[in-house]
Formats: sequence, structure tokens, C-alpha cells
Amino acid sequence: MPLATATLRRTRRLAAASLLAAAALSLTACRSGGDPAPAASSSSAGDPTAADGGAKGGSGSAPGKGVSRTGAGKTAASGGGGQGGASAGNKGVGGTWVGTLKWLTEDKLTVAPKNGMEQAFHLTDSTKALGAAALCEAPDGRVHADGSGYGTTSCSLADLRKAARLGSVDVRVTVVNGAATKVAEHYHP
Repeated sequence: MPLATATLRRTRRLAAASLLAAAALSLTACRSGGDPAPAASSSSAGDPTAADGGAKGGSGSAPGKGVSRTGAGKTAASGGGGQGGASAGNKGVGGTWVGTLKWLTEDKLTVAPKNGMEQAFHLTDSTKALGAAALCEAPDGRVHADGSGYGTTSCSLADLRKAARLGSVDVRVTVVNGAATKVAEHYHP
């Protein structure tokens, strides 16, 4: 076999092995228990907290489109790497994501930005859920939202899970160490 053919085959094998390693790393990112969380998507210079949606990812994030991240360039709608476990001592993904709330499991939901990758996060007893109209309704029946259009009515985790199963509620999710600290519905009449 000529040397050029052997070199080409080795190059292809190396490329295939690299691809498999990257795929294996991505698969482990979806597991809970302290494994790495998914990385962010393509890069851009937009601000994630802008009305068009996005997220601030924690350090270790891969660049994305439309979202800023702490300590580095801009990312879009998905945050950074790190571990997805929510238990004490674990370093997990952190940041703020804006997108559609979606169901994953009883204690794990995702936020799907318009541009970028979905970001999973854990729910804890201390997760604060704030609604405007679709997530939950205020006792007086009125819409209560802050100046940015995000709900201020306190909702239950059951309300949050129900909305995630619908897959049509837009939210801003703040995540620390893989666990959501606050999920606020974005109100749009």
C-alpha cells in the first residue's frame, strides 16, 4: 500500500476517533450526578438579556449567539459547560437563559432559546417561580410584571412543571451550579 494511502487512512481514523470522543463527551453532558452540562452554540456579539432572548453562561461556556457570558465573549441562548449536578460542592452550569420552557423529567426542565442549544437545569425546593399569566395567575386575576415584562406573581413548582409540559411558555431562567434559582415568565399579550 502506498505511503499516501496509509497516511490518508490514518488521518481518517484520527478524525473518526476525535468525532467519537466529542460525541461521547456530549452524551455524558446530559447525565445528572455531576457530569458536564451541554456546551453553548455558535458565536456572536449580541447581549443575552436583550429582548430577543439569550443567556449569560458561566465560565467554561462555549461561545454562542446572542448571549453574553461571565468573564468572556458573547454566547447565545445557552450557557456554559461545567457539571450539571445540583448537590452541594458540585460546580455546575451557571447563567441566565431566555427561551421556551420545556419538560425533561420531574426535577429537570430545559429552556430552549430561539437561536442556540437547549439548556437543561434542575429544580430544587428553593427554586423561585414567578408568573404573569400563563405560568400561574395572580389571586386578583390581573397580570403582574416588572418593567422588563417578566412576571412577579409567586407560583408553585407544580405550576412550573405543568407549564414545561405545555412547551409554550417563554421564560428567563437563572441557574447556579446546575440548579435554577429563579424562573420568570415573560409576559406577551
